[in-house]
Amino acid sequence: MRAVPAPPAARIEEFGLLCDPAPGWRRRRWLTVAALGGLGFALQGRAASRPWTLGVVPYLSARRLVELYEPLRAWLEREAARPVRLETAPSYHAYHERCAGAAYDWIATSPGLGRLAEQEQGYVPLARPLTDLEPLLVVPRGSPLREVAELRGQVVTTSDPLATLTLVARRFFSEAGLPPGAALDLRPMGTHANALAVLLRGEAAAAVISVTALKQIGGEQAERIRVLVRLPPTPPLLYMAHRRLGQAELERWQRALLRFGNETVEGLEAMRRLGHDGLRAVTRTDLAALDPIAADLKRLLAVSAS
Repeated sequence: MRAVPAPPAARIEEFGLLCDPAPGWRRRRWLTVAALGGLGFALQGRAASRPWTLGVVPYLSARRLVELYEPLRAWLEREAARPVRLETAPSYHAYHERCAGAAYDWIATSPGLGRLAEQEQGYVPLARPLTDLEPLLVVPRGSPLREVAELRGQVVTTSDPLATLTLVARRFFSEAGLPPGAALDLRPMGTHANALAVLLRGEAAAAVISVTALKQIGGEQAERIRVLVRLPPTPPLLYMAHRRLGQAELERWQRALLRFGNETVEGLEAMRRLGHDGLRAVTRTDLAALDPIAADLKRLLAVSAS
């Protein structure tokens, strides 16, 4: 298997679960990681300053994240006049731990993890997409299912156990009288693409995926599914920076990021591909709306640590 190509100077260190780990997949995975990771080092050698890191939550494959976030990485690098590396982690849990260790200077993170990053890990919200996170409960287009109640005893796939849309789905199913683990099997598959692939292979009755993720995955998958229910929306992915940059720099970068996402040709195109429709500042109302999700997330993290 050939190493996954990446744009010049992009670096991404690890990625999450493969949908079908066939023999030799671990070797292929690390070959891919090495190929992507090596691109950053030549750039580092040409610069005296410490590289910045942009850490993206692993909601899609490494290859797709590189494709989607390379324009932002390249812009940050030009604006900062210093090298910027693009990184992720093998899971949301590992990503959360790296944020706790301040491993990233910038993050593009899921809403729930972003709220915890703001409350506990020293990250400052700078911008968010204009579009909300809209979780969808989808079934194959030819599925006979018409009501949520028909999912009792069935498998429903999702991305990561700590993903915001997974937490929204857990609340939704519990309120609908179908508590996950008791009335249905809410099964995390690592990424949105994996969750959708398992559904389309006929190994699940439904999947939870976001409107934005469907756009970012691309291809013809959207034509093969039908929306059963639209789950409650939440504030979306958050762009944040660590407070070690300093207040003046944080304010400067917030202005610059909003300009990138709303005024520049490259930024507008990146926003279109990401399904963001542009950027705006994060408000206290946005953050407060995430408190129930952050509370659920903290409970899950506490259980996993015990």
